[in-house]
Amino acid sequence: MNAKNDKLQIKLLGSSALIYKNKIINDRNIRSKKFWQILEYLITFRNRDISQAELLDLIYPNGKSENPVNALKTLMHRIRSELDQLEFMDSHKMIIHSRGAYAWNTKMDYEIDVEVFEELCASGNSPGKKEEEQIDCLLKAIELYRGDFLHKSSLESWAMQNNIYYRTMYIKAVHTAIEKLRNKEEYDKIVEICEKALGIDAYDEFLYYHLILGLVKMNNYQAALVEYRKLTTLFFSEFGVSPSGEITKLYREIIKTSKNVETDLNIIREYLEEDREGGGAFLCEYEIFKDIYRLELRSKPRTGETTCLGLLTAADENNEKPSLKMLNNHMEKLQLCIQKTLRENDVFARYSVSQFIIMLPLTTFENADKALKRVLKTFHRQYPYCNIKILSSLLPLEAHIKS
Repeated sequence: MNAKNDKLQIKLLGSSALIYKNKIINDRNIRSKKFWQILEYLITFRNRDISQAELLDLIYPNGKSENPVNALKTLMHRIRSELDQLEFMDSHKMIIHSRGAYAWNTKMDYEIDVEVFEELCASGNSPGKKEEEQIDCLLKAIELYRGDFLHKSSLESWAMQNNIYYRTMYIKAVHTAIEKLRNKEEYDKIVEICEKALGIDAYDEFLYYHLILGLVKMNNYQAALVEYRKLTTLFFSEFGVSPSGEITKLYREIIKTSKNVETDLNIIREYLEEDREGGGAFLCEYEIFKDIYRLELRSKPRTGETTCLGLLTAADENNEKPSLKMLNNHMEKLQLCIQKTLRENDVFARYSVSQFIIMLPLTTFENADKALKRVLKTFHRQYPYCNIKILSSLLPLEAHIKS
């Protein structure tokens, strides 16, 4: 028989569970909050005795119980009954009661995931191990981390410190593993790790970068572009910033290399043709906008045509940048107004969290000014109760704007 099956398995990372052979109790089949508060607390602080008063403060922090001592006894009786259902050992030997205090019996034959997780992380960073062994330990630690420590109790003051401790350890293990796997060009594993880790820390730019890089290296350019746009939207809406220059540089590499060799010009033309459903001005990433702008700048001496550069900026009543909440409510609406109001050969991009930059080719300065005013009129007509205002500015293409 597998020696591991003879041990009581305790899971605290993610949802809580106690498993022995084919029997299990977890926070899905037992939903009582106080049940898990007591059991998780005893296991978390397994290396000391817990007084009755401390447990009462845990489950009745405001003292709201007519007979808290009896309520605790009833709750402890239920916990013992559930532990007995595991048929591991007498529950009175699992939770020891002595001199008015309770304690988890640390001399039992059990294995707890947080301890295994710590050991694996330590081994993964041990200079005495070969890199292959380090990677193996780190990958096992990452797999073991099913979610934050005591996920449903993670905001409790007594659990918060451990939650931060194990999450920090997990992210460090993920970063280290990614760097080692990148040296070995194992990009499929990098993508898998990043996808899981982003479910735990959705704002880690290091993870996004390596997820996108991994997809690029696996020639999955479409998925890489999806992740880049997801990141851009997330950072704009949550922090009001653009992705780092490193990720922007990676995006440009995707654009350059995302097509396979193709010799049939008809097929290439089909790739280049735009899905024109909906029409309107052309929305693109700012990096693409810069290329179009520079191309237009180069062609101007030959064509002699007038092109104007416009900027629409969302502002509050004091002409300051509005809050992210206000911007998130209205920037998408402004984008739709620009797209629907301007011509199909006009180009625009999100310049910052509160701005759109617009290129208006083949038009006079006066007509360009009228075009921007049409956008503003459309926006205010469609959203008359909008609590932001849109400031506009316009320059002919000759006036260079640093990008």
